[in-house]
Amino acid sequence: AHAERAPLARPSAGPAVRPLRVLLVEDNEPTLRVLTRLLEGLGHRVAAARGGTFDLLLSDVGLPDGSGLDLMRAVREQFAGRAIALTGYGMEEDVRRCREAGFAAHLTKPVDLRTLEDAVRRVVERG
Repeated sequence: AHAERAPLARPSAGPAVRPLRVLLVEDNEPTLRVLTRLLEGLGHRVAAARGGTFDLLLSDVGLPDGSGLDLMRAVREQFAGRAIALTGYGMEEDVRRCREAGFAAHLTKPVDLRTLEDAVRRVVERG
């Protein structure tokens, strides 16, 4: 708790690092808050992911550092029947590859709110 109230100090040595987008994964809430505050104090943007369970996975398929298909294969057991692929590709082969990876639904971009809402409802009701 004391660390949360301490003023942030800038590093005194070394070159400045450009602002980064940081995905912070931490299941301990106090540690998550402190680390988020420290990183934001250094000028970074932080998105926090805590341990726990999620009800639904919605993932882009074309990711800059890999594939949403690879991601789905890695978390398939955790999100069995509760994952929606979001992609700019909607050919039958694309839909088939998403289903084989473990996605329960496939949405082609751009997607409107009603279509997204319907897909979420269908996946949740089935899952």
